[in-house]
Amino acid sequence: MASLVLSTAERTALATQLATDLSTGHLKIYSGAFDSGTLLADLTLPAMSGANVSNGVLTFPAITQVNASQTGTAAYFKLQKADGATEVCHGDVNTSGATINLNTLSIVINGPVLITSAAITVPAGT
Repeated sequence: MASLVLSTAERTALATQLATDLSTGHLKIYSGAFDSGTLLADLTLPAMSGANVSNGVLTFPAITQVNASQTGTAAYFKLQKADGATEVCHGDVNTSGATINLNTLSIVINGPVLITSAAITVPAGT
């Protein structure tokens, strides 16, 4: 039996709070090992009032692409509040099947960084 299981209603409430915390925040894409990598791109999140929250899943509205500040292979992301410093969460990037999906992991300085999908699933439990 699981040691902790959250109800769907609670998972949805937590996902809704994440949307509030991340509204007009930052999505930062890094290369390299976690917490020692190079910042490749800093994307500003939209107002999250347009986010879809259902069954504990926060699906982000469209995120405007930016041009990369460095060249590298995207490895992880950090989501931060609007102050650009307070981290809310971090995780994996890929071209599919990740929390944050990009059109490519090969980022080139001054080239576009495009988020194809972004969704956070609040886990039900262990």
